[in-house]
Amino acid sequence: MFRHQGKNRTFTHNLRLATLLSFVAGIVNISGVLAVKTLTTNVTGHFAFFAEELIKHNYAAAVTFFIFTLFF
Repeated sequence: MFRHQGKNRTFTHNLRLATLLSFVAGIVNISGVLAVKTLTTNVTGHFAFFAEELIKHNYAAAVTFFIFTLFF
């Protein structure tokens, strides 16, 4: 998967790589939550904070986290 470049790289290689990287990102997210009780990543963490603030009806904080996500 990592050794295929250029025309030798297929959609299947890209899909496998994307799946692997998404899995690793998920592991990092949950490890941070369990270890320090907060999200430790950039885009996914800020988007989760955005969703949490929406549920709490804290719209000012939700907008702030949404802007962080857009600017990232």
